[in-house]
Amino acid sequence: MDADKLTFENFDDFFNLGNAEQGEEARGGLRCELKKFEARYNSKGERVVLNVGSRKALDPPRDSAHDSAMVLTTFYNKEQEAEYTELEIQSPHIKAALKEVVPQYRDLNLRVKKIVLRDQPRCLFHYRNELQKYGSALQDPEASTHLLFALRYTYMTLQSEIHSYYNLIETTSIPPSIDFLNLWMVFRPGDYIYTRTDDVDRVLKFKDMSRCKCPIPWCISSKWTITADTIDYNGTDFGYTTARCYVRPYDGYKVLKDLRVMPLRYHPDPRPIISAAVRRGKKFIGLHGMHHRMYKGIAEVLAADRRTSLMGEEDEFPLRSIRIIVDAKTFSQARPSHEAWFSSNERIIRTENDDHLRLTNDDYLICHHLMPGFALVDKRWCYFRVDLIKDVEYNSEAFGALMLEKEQKDMILSLVKIHTDERLSFDDVIKGKGKGMVFLLHGVPGVGKTLTAESVADFCKRPLYTISAGDLGPSPSTVEEELGAALRLATTWNAVILIDEADVFLEQRSAHDLRAVKTNTKLAFLRILEYYEGIMFLTTNRIGSFDEAVKSRIHLAIKYPILSTEARTNLWRTFISRTFSGSSPSWVTSESLARLAGEDLNGWQIKDIVRTAHALAVSKNRHLGFDQIRTALRAMKTFETDLAEDATRRKAEESGLTAGEQQTSKRQRTA
Repeated sequence: MDADKLTFENFDDFFNLGNAEQGEEARGGLRCELKKFEARYNSKGERVVLNVGSRKALDPPRDSAHDSAMVLTTFYNKEQEAEYTELEIQSPHIKAALKEVVPQYRDLNLRVKKIVLRDQPRCLFHYRNELQKYGSALQDPEASTHLLFALRYTYMTLQSEIHSYYNLIETTSIPPSIDFLNLWMVFRPGDYIYTRTDDVDRVLKFKDMSRCKCPIPWCISSKWTITADTIDYNGTDFGYTTARCYVRPYDGYKVLKDLRVMPLRYHPDPRPIISAAVRRGKKFIGLHGMHHRMYKGIAEVLAADRRTSLMGEEDEFPLRSIRIIVDAKTFSQARPSHEAWFSSNERIIRTENDDHLRLTNDDYLICHHLMPGFALVDKRWCYFRVDLIKDVEYNSEAFGALMLEKEQKDMILSLVKIHTDERLSFDDVIKGKGKGMVFLLHGVPGVGKTLTAESVADFCKRPLYTISAGDLGPSPSTVEEELGAALRLATTWNAVILIDEADVFLEQRSAHDLRAVKTNTKLAFLRILEYYEGIMFLTTNRIGSFDEAVKSRIHLAIKYPILSTEARTNLWRTFISRTFSGSSPSWVTSESLARLAGEDLNGWQIKDIVRTAHALAVSKNRHLGFDQIRTALRAMKTFETDLAEDATRRKAEESGLTAGEQQTSKRQRTA
C-alpha cells in the first residue's frame, strides 16, 4: 500500500497489523484502549469526574485509567449540556510519534508530559499521512499497534467528515470544495495560505482557526477567524506578527478558490503568486532603515492622520508620484500604537547580527505587503504598498535652469557644499550652535523661490520637507512644538527644510510688540533655529522692516525680481515641452513664444495655463496646441479681471460709497 496517503478502504487491514495478544499490560499508558469519563456538576456546584453512565464520583479521579493509552473526558456545564471534550494521550508510543512528525499545532504543547487534544482530534487528522508513514517504519509491534489505534480513533470520531472530505477534496472530478463547518479540514498549521488584501495577492503561514459554537445563526463570532504568520518590521528588527482573515458562514459547499482565504496548494495557478510574493519580500527586507522614495498609488492612512472629506472620514487616499520617507523606526516613535509587535514564541530576525541577510525564499514569501512611512507633501503617516515604492529620480538639471544670476547660483552651491562636506564644517563658540545653513528667498509670487529649494534638495539628493508658517498654529507654544517636531524629522531624514511664507518670523519687533504673541512666536522660532543643523530655506513675498536677531542667523538672502521677457519665454518653452516628454512641438516657434512671453505672468500662472490647456487637449483626444493655450490664457485673464473688479467693489462698499458716488467723486476731482 502507498504509505504517503491514507485510504480508508483498506483501513481495517492496516490496523490488523500487530494486533496479536500482548499478555499482561504494563503500567503507564501501555494498555491499548480508550477510557471514557464525564465531568459534571454535582448538587454542591462542584465539577466531579464520573465513569460514563455512573453517578458516583471517582476517588481518586480517573485512577483506573492510568494504564490506558488514551483517556477521553466530556465536560458538561451546569445545564448538563456538553461543552467540550479532552483527549489525553498517555501512551508513550503515541507521544513519541506526535513529537516526531508534528512541528507545531495550536494549543498543543508536545514538550510537556501531559498531551491533551481538545474537542475533535484535528491534529491526528491533519498529520494522518505522516503518522501512518512513521508507523509503517516502526520495528516495535507494540508501538505500531498504539499508533494505529490512535489513527483508528480519529477515523471513527470523524467518520462522516472524512468521508465528505475525500469525496470533495481528494478527487479530480470536481474542483476542491468543502462545507463551512468542516473548513478546518483543509487548513493545516504551518501550511501556506493565499488571500487578497488591498488588491494585493498575499501568502501567509497558517497558524490556527476558530469560531463561536453557539447555535445563534446571526452571531458575529460564527465566522471562521483564521490567524496566520507574516514577517513585519518594527524599525530595528524583523519578526513574525499575526495576520487575521475571516470566512463568513455560507450554505452548502463552496469551491475553495472562491473563498476569501484558501490553502495555497489548492490555488489553480500558484506559481505567479509565489514569484511576485518572493520579489516583494526581498524588496521589503531591503527597505529596512530609512529611505527617500517615490510612490504612486493608494496609501492607507492611520486614524490619527485621517481627514474629513465630502465623502466622510478617509482611511486611504490616492497619491500621484509623490516623494515619501520609508522609516518604520520614526513611524513607531510618532505613532507607537501602530508599532509592529512580534510573536513572543517566534524567532526575532536581528539586523545587527545580519540575520535578515540569511533569509530564504520561504521567508520572503510571507513578508508584509505594506511598509510604514511619511508622505512629505501631505505630511501624514501612512502605510505604503511595497510593490508601488520606487527609487527617486533626482532632477540634476533643475538647479541650472533656475532664473538666477550665475553669481547667485555659485554662492548657493558653495554654501551648500560647505555644509554637506564635514571636512569644511564649522561650529559656533557653544557646541551644537550655528551649524545650520539658512537661506532667505524673497520676491513676488511665481518667480522661482520654491523651485530653488526643490532644486537644491535634488542637487544634494535629499528629501525636501515643506511647511507653511500658517501650519504651525497661532500660539508661541504651538509654534515651538510643531516647528520643533518638523525640524527633528528633517534632521532625522537629513532633509532640506522649506518654511514658506515666513513673514511672521522675519518682521522687526517694536517696543509696542515686546509682550505681544507675535514677539513670543518669533522668540520661539529663534530658539529652535539657533540649534538647527540642517539646510533651511525661508521664503517671503515681501520684506519690510527686518528683525536683526533673525538677520544674524541668515547666511544668504536672495531677491527674486519680476520675471523678464526672456525668463517667461524659457518658462513657456519648458512647461510646454514637458507635455511632449521633453521635446518641443512644431508650433512652438520664436514668434509664438514671443506672443506668450509678452503677457505679464509669473511662473505659477504660466504653469497653470499649460496644465489647463493640456487637460483640454487630452479631453478631446488631441495633442496640446496653441489654441488650447490661448483658451486657457483667456480664462485666466478673465478671472483676474473679475477678481480685480470684485476687490474694487468691496473696497468701495467698505468706504461707504456706491458705484455712482464713486464715479461722481472721480468727476469732481477731475474738474
